[in-house]
Amino acid sequence: MNKLLKLPIFLGVVGCLCGGVLSLTNFITKDKIAQDEYERANAAYYKHFAEFKTKKEVALTDELKAGGVTLKEEIFSDEQQTASLGYIYTCSVVGFAGKSSPINFTLSFADGKINNYVNLGHGESAQGAKFLDWLDKGGNNLTNLDAGKAETGSSVTYGAISKAFSLCTADYLANYNK
Repeated sequence: MNKLLKLPIFLGVVGCLCGGVLSLTNFITKDKIAQDEYERANAAYYKHFAEFKTKKEVALTDELKAGGVTLKEEIFSDEQQTASLGYIYTCSVVGFAGKSSPINFTLSFADGKINNYVNLGHGESAQGAKFLDWLDKGGNNLTNLDAGKAETGSSVTYGAISKAFSLCTADYLANYNK
């Protein structure tokens, strides 16, 4: 047989085999990959609520938007969205580093109080970063931001964070008490 025919036939057979193996691999792994991508995208939600299953976006007030809140979601422990765990507010505020390096974080509420704070990223100065590290420790830090300001000396970052905390807390408690 002519070499001009053997090479294209060989390459066609090898290409079909490779395509078949790739298709089979995709068929076997696509559900696992989709689940892993979902969990990775929702990692911060699991830090707030270990039982997290689904979420529903809630409309923001103009006051929340003006205060740096970019998203408010109700969190559920079931797919039918009947068992509410609480709320998560996603915020982006400007600290000492300025608009080019905003402080991005999520703040959750459950059972009438602050549940957790998760830092999503920032480019703050040394003092601002010290305050955010202090805040990451959680516990009483979430309800006593003044102690962090006094301990770290970060007044600009404290001001931006505390304003968002206050707005989110007021919004949550207004709806919680209904």
